[in-house]
Amino acid sequence: MPDAESDRPLGRVLSAAQFWASMQRWGVEDAAALQLIGYPGRIGISGKRPRFRFTTRQARISGLLAELDGALEAAGKPPAWLHRTQRAAPFGGRTPLALMLEGPGGIAAVLRRLHRDALAASLKASGTDHPR
Repeated sequence: MPDAESDRPLGRVLSAAQFWASMQRWGVEDAAALQLIGYPGRIGISGKRPRFRFTTRQARISGLLAELDGALEAAGKPPAWLHRTQRAAPFGGRTPLALMLEGPGGIAAVLRRLHRDALAASLKASGTDHPR
């Protein structure tokens, strides 16, 4: 039986250059960036970022990351928010980046939170009450 991750349509997929640009904009170190997409290699002694083509799984993860970029903006959160400890669910005292590093499920959890925050901000701006 296929898992939920393999059932997800690819949607927008980042190129490697777009991926690295997002990581730089978000202030994510190279080693953590590679961990985010499940890249099996490491940064070499030279310190140069590896060249690679995304596997299908990495392409799906890059799609989540592309969505996350828009969700940060919609929720009015600066990239630095990814590095700030959050007490609210689903973070439990961790940073959003730490949750994202747990894998695609962590990235999806951060996305859900950002979507919720974006909706709350939109409702607040329109003067509509909303439940928390």
